[in-house]
Amino acid sequence: MSKKIFFIVFSIIMSICLIIGGVHFKMKYDEREKEKEVYYKEQKERITLYLKYNTKEPDTIKNVDFTKVEVGPMGDVIFDGYINGNKKDDFSAFSSPEDKFQFYGGMVTTDGVEKLLKPAHELKTPEEIKKELENKKNH
Repeated sequence: MSKKIFFIVFSIIMSICLIIGGVHFKMKYDEREKEKEVYYKEQKERITLYLKYNTKEPDTIKNVDFTKVEVGPMGDVIFDGYINGNKKDDFSAFSSPEDKFQFYGGMVTTDGVEKLLKPAHELKTPEEIKKELENKKNH
């Protein structure tokens, strides 16, 4: 009789521990996914700002659509997308561990996108663009 009670109590305690552990890991997973979504949103905003601001002619890039976000083999995060609703004008933007996973202008583009952007020596990083926009706002 006492072995049976011990086994029941032990089973209940183990079940409670497993449930608590499962809930804990689920909460941690959800927290990481939420942080990942916030990070993706921030980087998409940086990429959009970079593309729209660094065009030869103002307002030539109306919208930027993202198709895929993935982690590359070297640990960098790759954002694939296209501009102005034209899937042929696509790009791949990178945020690497060396840059603290922030997009600074590293991207591969098709000829259609390349023709719209300024020459490489005139391109500005998202930080430079933000500072310039703040200065315009303050003046």
